Amino acid sequence: MKTRRQLLTTAALFPILPASAADAKPKFFTPAERKLLASLTDIIIPRSDTPGASDAGVPLFIDHTLAAQPSRRQPFRDALKRFQNLSTPQQTALLQQLHDAKDPFFKTLKDLTIDGYYTSREGLAQELGWHGQTMLPEFKGCTHPEHKP
Repeated sequence: MKTRRQLLTTAALFPILPASAADAKPKFFTPAERKLLASLTDIIIPRSDTPGASDAGVPLFIDHTLAAQPSRRQPFRDALKRFQNLSTPQQTALLQQLHDAKDPFFKTLKDLTIDGYYTSREGLAQELGWHGQTMLPEFKGCTHPEHKP
């Protein structure tokens, strides 16, 4: 798990997206790949009472990130092809298999999805309730049982 300092350093290295995702233009993925990427990122962070990953512009975030990192582009694109003709339940099952196998593609996809989501307005403000320079009386951290020390 990344430290806050590592997350902020990583976020600072990512390309700055326009204020509105509608104003941003994809740089790397084809339209079909972007649609597939939206499906996979929504499996990782689905829409609930808060926006899902694709609602927060995570596929575009990943597109811009990989466009800026040429060495990671083709391996990511090749791994993405495994999901092309699968239904959502089959995609979910394959992601679970890759997670269990500690597959590098899954780790990259998950890390980029989380970084993209929690550096977006939807992730920071809507889900976490962070509104900039406000003092929090306490930070409870992650409440998922599997993340408890």
